Amino acid sequence: MKVEKIDHVGINVLDMEKAVKFFSELFETEFGPLIILEPTPMDLRERMGPLGSDIAEPAIPDKEAARILKHRGEGLNGLSIKVKNLEEADAEMKARGVREIWRGSFEWHGVPFKVIGYHPKDTFGVMIELTEYEGELHPLMAGPHDDVARFTFEMPSSK
Repeated sequence: MKVEKIDHVGINVLDMEKAVKFFSELFETEFGPLIILEPTPMDLRERMGPLGSDIAEPAIPDKEAARILKHRGEGLNGLSIKVKNLEEADAEMKARGVREIWRGSFEWHGVPFKVIGYHPKDTFGVMIELTEYEGELHPLMAGPHDDVARFTFEMPSSK
């Protein structure tokens, strides 16, 4: 698999507004737009920062993300890797027995990107996400930051 870089790390929090304020002030940076993911097994709302952080909170109190957060607590939850060719990388993951849990192809203000998420039970407890896009900075980190991004994921028929 041709890995280009670590794209971002996911941080699950109970209060996104509080966490974004804290990390924005601490690292003197600005976070991107509110990202609403529909549907995902996690039911999350997210905001990405240019330093490679992705802050996420449960969007629905009684869904999977909220249950996991209550059980495991706040903290790091996932790792996103930028790859040169997503389809080749996906084939390698599947050849190793790693199950896909969601995928999507999106465009944010004219910049396309693709992403596939994999089951953490197959990757030593870490949710791995592979992503492909042109350029150095993920389109959602590059901006604009005053908009709401709504994306619909494809869910495999069997997990």
